[in-house]
Amino acid sequence: MKQLFSVLILLLLVNIARSQNASEWPIKKLDTARDVTYLSSDEKDIILELNKVRYDPVKYAKESVKWMGIFYEGKLLKIPGKEILETNEGKSAFDDCLKFLEQSKPAPLLYPSKGMSKACSLLVYDQSSTGETGHRGSGNTSPLDRVKNFGKFVGDYAENIHYGDCEPTFVVISLLIDDGVRSRGHRKNIMDPSFNVTGTAIGKHRIYGKMCVNTYATTFYEN
Repeated sequence: MKQLFSVLILLLLVNIARSQNASEWPIKKLDTARDVTYLSSDEKDIILELNKVRYDPVKYAKESVKWMGIFYEGKLLKIPGKEILETNEGKSAFDDCLKFLEQSKPAPLLYPSKGMSKACSLLVYDQSSTGETGHRGSGNTSPLDRVKNFGKFVGDYAENIHYGDCEPTFVVISLLIDDGVRSRGHRKNIMDPSFNVTGTAIGKHRIYGKMCVNTYATTFYEN
């Protein structure tokens, strides 16, 4: 009964925040991947979440991130309805994320790439069976090795990986918090104004259940 009450309170808080601000999000503009046929619904939602935070990081911090702070207990993150997550830094990384977003400027919207998404799928397919983690695939392939199979990028290129719960909003918030990553590289990739194109893939992982790979490029020319 106590857990059910906590879940209901969480849903109420999130729904109130969203209802107060939902009309202000230009979803049609931000939902750049909705009409493509090569991504799942959740993968399209990942790109929508990325565009929301890039379009208005201050609003995103207030509406989509801030509520999570009340669920930290020391280094444990106890969100009702989700598995308890043991963090490395506790609430300090969360607070650092909020401060970063509140001081961030908007970045250009991201548009989906079929070739980049295929490159993401290669790593998901690989690690779904091996249970490995990290940016190196079988044969020591790098993100750059994988994407060269599907096209050519110009400018900068980067890759983010998330393991575990792959609900789209949680994926993006987790990468923004970037717990345990001293450089906050995942967070910086998400908000990097030089990026215009993105690829994404969600799939199974042998150890963590699920994983999400997300790549970014300044420009990408498909094969």
